[in-house]
Amino acid sequence: MKKIIQVFYTIYAWIINISLWSIGYLISIISTIGVKDKENTYNAIERMFTRISFRLLGINLDVKGLENIPDGEPVIFVLNHQSFIDVKLSIAAIPRNFSFVAKDIIFKIPVLGRYMKTSGHIGIRRSAERNAYGTLNEVIKKLDAGKSIIFFPEGTRSVNGELGRFKRGISMIILRSGRRVIPTAIIGSGGYLPKSSILSNPENRDIGFRFGKPLEFPKVEKEDRELSKDILEKVRTEVSKLLYK
Repeated sequence: MKKIIQVFYTIYAWIINISLWSIGYLISIISTIGVKDKENTYNAIERMFTRISFRLLGINLDVKGLENIPDGEPVIFVLNHQSFIDVKLSIAAIPRNFSFVAKDIIFKIPVLGRYMKTSGHIGIRRSAERNAYGTLNEVIKKLDAGKSIIFFPEGTRSVNGELGRFKRGISMIILRSGRRVIPTAIIGSGGYLPKSSILSNPENRDIGFRFGKPLEFPKVEKEDRELSKDILEKVRTEVSKLLYK
C-alpha cells in the first residue's frame, strides 16, 4: 500500500512541478520581451511558482536564520546536498536572486537548457580542468555584478545523509572573490526524495533549511593551498553544525 501511495504521489508531484514551471517560464518570456537583463525577473517568478508547488505538494519548509543573510551585498551560500529537490528548496527558501553551478549536460537539454542560461545559472564540465577555471571566473563576475551564488561543494548527493568531503573549487572562489560565506544546511530532503529512489516519500514532507552566521575570509589573488584547506574545513564544520544541531 505504501508503494502505491508513493507512485501516485510522485506522479502528482511531477505533474504539479512541470505544469507550474511551464507556466512560470511562459510568463517570464512574455514579461521580459525587449528586456536585456532577464535574470532577476526569471529568478523571482521561479521562486513564486516553486513556493506555490510546495504548498500544493504539502511540503512544509521550516526556514530559520534569515537574519544571518546580510543585506545589500552578494554572498556565497554553501549547502549540503541530499536530494534532487535541493535546488528547488533553495529557490523557495533563499529570499534573493542567485545563480548556481550545475553540470553542463543540463544546459544541453532542449528548453530547460535555454531556461537555465537565461536565468543566469552556470554550467561546468567537472572533468575538464580548463573549463572549471573558466567557470570560476564566470562565478566571480556574477558576484562582482551583485548576484549571490549557491554551491553544493560535495559535488554529488549524499546516499546516507552524511556530509561528504568538500571539493577545493569553492575555496578558490571564496579567496578570489573576497565575498562573505553563508553556511547553510538542508535537513530532511533525502528522506523526502532520496538519491537511491525515483519515488517521493509523502510521509517525509517536513524539511528544514538553516542559515548560519556569515563567515569572512581574506581576498587572495594567488592560490594558497594551506589557506584553501583551512577555509574548506571551517566552512564544512559550520555546515555540519547546522545539519546535526
